[in-house]
Parts: sequence; C-alpha cells; structure tokens
Amino acid sequence: MSNLADKTEYRVLSIIARMVKDFERLHCLDMTATDDWDATAARNLLEDIIQANGYKVNYEQKGNRPLLKNDDGHKANHNYTR
Repeated sequence: MSNLADKTEYRVLSIIARMVKDFERLHCLDMTATDDWDATAARNLLEDIIQANGYKVNYEQKGNRPLLKNDDGHKANHNYTR
C-alpha cells in the first residue's frame, strides 16, 4: 500500500485532505445509521493523520492548497497497531 518511512510526505497528506473533503458531499445523501457511523469514523481517522503531522484541512474555497499548517502547535501523537 505504501512505503514505510520515518516521516509522512506532504503529498500523502494532501491526498488524504482531498479524501476528507469528499466526505462533505455525503451530508445530503441517504445512508443507514450504521453506514453513517462508519463513514464518520473513517473521516475522523483520516483527519487525525493530518493533524498528527501538524496540518489541518483547508476548507476555504480560495486557493488550491488542501492543507494549512496548524497554528496552535498541536501535533497529535498517534500510535496505531495492527
């Protein structure tokens, strides 16, 4: 799926940010409660990856930058295991 590295590339975070923004298109569509719950959980996990790397999703229509640097210095420290 990916090459494991010590640091996640900006390009990866940019792709994930676009995926997160695509979830916004689901709000006016019909879904079961279970599917909505799972979709929300997936979106939150993707957004956590972005935040853990010191960025946040740019929801502004202006510009084409999908990510903004997190100003508050918040850098989550996630530790996922499989």
